[in-house]
Amino acid sequence: MDGLAPPRPLEAADFDAARAVADGWFGHPVGLTLHRLFFDQLGPHGVWIAREDGAPAGFLLGLVSASEPDLAYVHLHAVDPALRGQGVGATLYREFGRRAAERGCTRVRALAAPHREGSIAFHRALGFEGPLEAGYLGPGEDRIVFERALPIP
Repeated sequence: MDGLAPPRPLEAADFDAARAVADGWFGHPVGLTLHRLFFDQLGPHGVWIAREDGAPAGFLLGLVSASEPDLAYVHLHAVDPALRGQGVGATLYREFGRRAAERGCTRVRALAAPHREGSIAFHRALGFEGPLEAGYLGPGEDRIVFERALPIP
């Protein structure tokens, strides 16, 4: 990935830069999905990739489950639309999976809305599988609950 710095853990100072680009990258307001908690308290679990000039290229918010210690959970990942299809997203997931495996995780889970065709294709390309679960996030909030074993090749 030419022109990009190596992936690193999230830091609290990354929050403002992520907030500044997230709505545009997603094409809609992300609201509290991009919660400061992931940067301030869970930063070491997440992954940040920047351009060489320091501008964000992609980030992943995730954690190791407290109730299922063998499970790493991806809450959100975002990649600059200009860089999609160039391996940034896969790099975020591989780095997250690598660090989660070092903490004892053997599997990783991520969600996708059924209308997010790009996200579904991305997760399937990384070897994720999972069912559509009606009402997973509440009434009318169906999600595909993807999961796969670690490591992510």
